[in-house]
Amino acid sequence: MQAAEQAEDDPAAWRRHTTAATTLARESLTEARRSVHALRPEPLQASRLGEALDDVAARWTALHGVTVQVTTTGTVVPLSPETEVALLRTAQEALANVANHAKATRAGVTLSYLGAEVAVDVRDDGRGFDPLRPRGETTGSGFGLTAMRQRIESLSGTLRIESEPGGGTGISACVPLGVIHE
Repeated sequence: MQAAEQAEDDPAAWRRHTTAATTLARESLTEARRSVHALRPEPLQASRLGEALDDVAARWTALHGVTVQVTTTGTVVPLSPETEVALLRTAQEALANVANHAKATRAGVTLSYLGAEVAVDVRDDGRGFDPLRPRGETTGSGFGLTAMRQRIESLSGTLRIESEPGGGTGISACVPLGVIHE
């Protein structure tokens, strides 16, 4: 909505931003309802993590007009539902940050199966930020990054943030493969 307010003199941009906000609000409400009912996120309802990331990226690209390329590397192995949800949510939040803060022209998501670990990396060519600055709206290091870190660390994983002003941002979430739940 803030982007729409800033585009009030450009009807096409205003319409695109309000449509995006409405769509995101509807998706958020649906996801909130799923969480209340302890259901898997919609993209994981009928597919595994790789396909769900493809779906998220396609929707995000359509909504924001910035192409997201998704790549999978390594030998795909079954993941626990908790791992899939944590990595999917991390990718979604990282892409939300790209949309809200980065002013990027390109973004990429890589799902890597690394033997004993699985990782999701989200990178962009946007304006970047200083990850060492204190939290705040202008630093890009607010609640979303904290939630990502907590979600990944709850699975004994690690979250790395690489960014610098003017140099884009990379978010890397890595989770050890543990007991697989089918």
